[in-house]
Amino acid sequence: MTRFCTLLVLLILLRFSVSVKAETERPLQDCEQITKVALEKLVPVFNKNDFDNLESILGTIQSACGESEFTQRMRILRALIEKKTTGDLIADYLSKNYHEMLIMRWDYSIEKEYRRIYQNNKADFNYIPLKHPIDSLVKLKATALLNSPSYNLTEQEQDIAFLFADHIDEFYQSYKDTGSNKQAEPTPVEPAGFQRPAQDRHKDRHGVSIYAGLEIPVTGSDPLFKSNPTFGVMFSSKLSVPILFELGAKVRINANDRAFEYLLYDEIETVNSSASFSIGGTFGYKAFDNEKFIIYPKVGLFWESTSTGLSEVTDGYYDGGGYYYDDYNGSTSTIKYNNVNTMRTTLAVSIMRHITKKKYVGLEIAYQYIPYNWDDHLLTSIQPNYGSAQLFFRF
Repeated sequence: MTRFCTLLVLLILLRFSVSVKAETERPLQDCEQITKVALEKLVPVFNKNDFDNLESILGTIQSACGESEFTQRMRILRALIEKKTTGDLIADYLSKNYHEMLIMRWDYSIEKEYRRIYQNNKADFNYIPLKHPIDSLVKLKATALLNSPSYNLTEQEQDIAFLFADHIDEFYQSYKDTGSNKQAEPTPVEPAGFQRPAQDRHKDRHGVSIYAGLEIPVTGSDPLFKSNPTFGVMFSSKLSVPILFELGAKVRINANDRAFEYLLYDEIETVNSSASFSIGGTFGYKAFDNEKFIIYPKVGLFWESTSTGLSEVTDGYYDGGGYYYDDYNGSTSTIKYNNVNTMRTTLAVSIMRHITKKKYVGLEIAYQYIPYNWDDHLLTSIQPNYGSAQLFFRF
């Protein structure tokens, strides 16, 4: 009898716990399903600015899920489009740290693993998938508000429009955290296992750097190449990681040099170089980064060709598989340039200052080792050690 009573009590407790669990999970399941269905209706409604039906759909979502960043964002955007008073709506949105939630959403939307991030953290994103069409529509309409001459936005409205348009740098530059904006709720917890960049999402994008500066010899009493201007264009890796690299081309204009001797087919030619061309890349490590300034040392290796002005015309023949072909006699002419070819090794330190978005301005100080006399055709000794200082602009 005692065992029977004990078993009965255990069954009652088990049934009660299952019932409680089901009751607690059902609202979340209802919220997810209702949001999914509502979003299918919301996109065309919002696209047409059908605001009566928009409010009805938002009310359905809120009744199942409660107020959220998303419902408040949509209501603010509606008020902006209809040119209604938005001060209280925006103040409430900011006081609840909804802007932090949206920035987190924009940040994770550009991650490669954004689908997995959403699947593992659906509730953190209000059951609205990352990169959902409603997000693109919100950004589009917010951008239109910022650019339309028909709207005279207040400073507060412009700030929130920057945020909704995913112009986070502009939002941070103009946003002021006043006493009325102090957090009434805790800052949203980020999905586990991931780190969100704050206002430096520009660092997750590759860039292009344009260089201009001066290269000077650092040894030799009468160097052949003296102070000369240098220019370059380099494809640059993203700055959000510690290892940085560049690939591209540079040119040194040999405007301040003297003639040298070059051996061509057993004849000594006296030539003068107009330019030295380099193609290659650098590899560096980000040693310092405080958002405004980045300092990183780097090493580089370039293949370099110094012009001599010597060229010759050669004949090639079509052999059925090559590309030399002439409709008349099966041959064609090509131009061969006889340049001084070598490798350029670089040791450098770069410092960059952030301007806005992806844009940086910087200075590179470098030592260059260029062993010109590796080329057996070069008869004149050319000193190999150079220093350079170059300004660059990254965008």
